[in-house]
Amino acid sequence: MNLETKNLTTGYDKKVIINDLDISIQQGKINIIIGSNGCGKSTLLKNIARLQRPMSGSIMLDSRDIHSYESKEFARKLGLLPQSPVVPEGISVFDLVTRGRFPYRKFMSNLKDEDYTAVNSALSLVGITELADRHIDELSGGQRQRVWIALALAQETDILLLDEPTTYLDIQYQIEILDLLFELNRTKGTTVVMVLHDINLSSRYGDYIFALKEGKLVDHGDPKKIITKDLMKEVYELNCLIIPDPLTQDPMVIPIGKHSSTKQIKR
Repeated sequence: MNLETKNLTTGYDKKVIINDLDISIQQGKINIIIGSNGCGKSTLLKNIARLQRPMSGSIMLDSRDIHSYESKEFARKLGLLPQSPVVPEGISVFDLVTRGRFPYRKFMSNLKDEDYTAVNSALSLVGITELADRHIDELSGGQRQRVWIALALAQETDILLLDEPTTYLDIQYQIEILDLLFELNRTKGTTVVMVLHDINLSSRYGDYIFALKEGKLVDHGDPKKIITKDLMKEVYELNCLIIPDPLTQDPMVIPIGKHSSTKQIKR
C-alpha cells in the first residue's frame, strides 16, 4: 500500500509549518521521522491521518488522494496512535480495544465473531491478554501503550502511524514498545511510520529515516547512510561523534558538550 506526499504545504492559522514536502513512505518497513521540536514531525502525521487538511499539495494512498476516501474506508487502511490519547474514564482494556473495530461495524450494531477474533488477536499480539478485564487507569505506562497499539491493530490496517510512542516512558518501557513494533513489522508486514526523538533508538529500530528541519526534508534513507556528524549539525545544531552501536553496528550518536572532555570528578 503506497503512501506519499506531493508538494505538501500545511500549518496552523495561515502559519506554514511544512513547506512543499515530497516524501514516499517505504512499504512494509519501519519509517522514522526525526527532527528538532517544531520542525513539523507531528504536523506531518496529523495531515497523513486526516486530522488536518493541507494548505496545498496532496497526500496519496494507493494513488488516491486520502480525502477521497470515506471515513470508514480510510480507517480500514490506516491506524493512528496519537501522542497523548485520551482514556475514557472507567473503561476496561477489552472495551477500549473493541473501539478499533468501529470501521467494520454498522451503527449501533453488536460485535460479531470476526470482531472478537480481531480484538483477541490484537491483545495476544501485544502480550496483554491477561489484562483484558483490567481498567486502563490501573496499568503502567508501558502497559497503556500496549493497549493503544492493540486498539490500532484491531483496526487491521496495513499502515500504522505513531506519534512519539515512547514519550514519558522509562527506558525499559521504551525498549519494550519498540521491540513490539519491530516484531509486528517483521511478522505481519505492517508499514510503521513513527516520530521519535531518540536518534540512537531511531537508528537501531528504523529501516528508513526522514530528517526534517523547519518543515523541509533535509535527508532520507537507511540510517547507516544518513546518520552523520554533518546531518546532526544541520538538523539539531549538535556537535557529536558517530560510532558503531556495539550491539547492532548501527550509527550511534555521542553528543559533544562544553564539558565533555573536562568533567570534574567529585571526591
